[in-house]
Amino acid sequence: MTTASMTPVRREQERPWQPGPGSAAHSRMPVWVHAIVMAAAAIIGLVVVVRYAIHSVRGFGFDDRMMHSLGTTPDAWSRILDVLGLVTDAGVALALAACVVVAVLQRRWAVAVAAGVLIAGANITTQVLKYQVLQSVSPPNTLPSGHTTVGLSLALAAVVVASHRWRPLVTAGAATLAAFIGAGTVSAHWHRPGDVLAAGMVCLGWAAVALAIAGGLQRRTPRGRHPGLLAVSSLVGVVLAGLAVVAIGVRPSFGIHDLPLAIVTLGLLGAMFAVVVGWVSVAVDRTVA
Repeated sequence: MTTASMTPVRREQERPWQPGPGSAAHSRMPVWVHAIVMAAAAIIGLVVVVRYAIHSVRGFGFDDRMMHSLGTTPDAWSRILDVLGLVTDAGVALALAACVVVAVLQRRWAVAVAAGVLIAGANITTQVLKYQVLQSVSPPNTLPSGHTTVGLSLALAAVVVASHRWRPLVTAGAATLAAFIGAGTVSAHWHRPGDVLAAGMVCLGWAAVALAIAGGLQRRTPRGRHPGLLAVSSLVGVVLAGLAVVAIGVRPSFGIHDLPLAIVTLGLLGAMFAVVVGWVSVAVDRTVA
């Protein structure tokens, strides 16, 4: 009677999995998912803001009331104007050049292109929407806010360009700068909150395009993996901006009567900036080297 050999069959040694040629597209899928979701949120948010802030008489009136709930002392007015005065064409060009140069020096060519597209695309879109496309129930139309678009687009470009080691610090600084400019335009009565929110949606949409470019064309592997820290950094930056706004003398226009609405106004603006800067920072950290 023949018996089967009891010698154990030698199995081929297991090897660690290596991505095959067809896995490259799969590894990039999160970039496109982030970009598509981000762009969709931006478009929906912009449509909602436009509908209620400038296409509705009641919404426009409440938006205007929110703006006038904030007031400034003469010293606060002067300091806000000092910051807003830095938002010039020359300043934008200089900041854009700085972002591109930093990315080029790091040999991150896709990131350099993405930063340029984000800044140029967001600011051109805001100008076209404000002066060529959108109409308000109370002309002239001021939505979206140009100053906010400049500040936030530059802040997001800095987040995209920053290396993963410096990104938490850059995220905090970006959120502080953008939130201060946005709150400053409302406190100075240059723009209503809806104008600022619309600018945030424009910048978020172009950040999605930049994310697709930087993540889709790169050849390096992303190394950053600290989404919680980046989200906290964005929130801390917005809180610092809020404290700065209050410290320089921004107050409810009519004292205790306007305090609740003033808090809601600053809180709404702060939440938008925290979400936009934090979301872009986390998405870039996960998908862009």
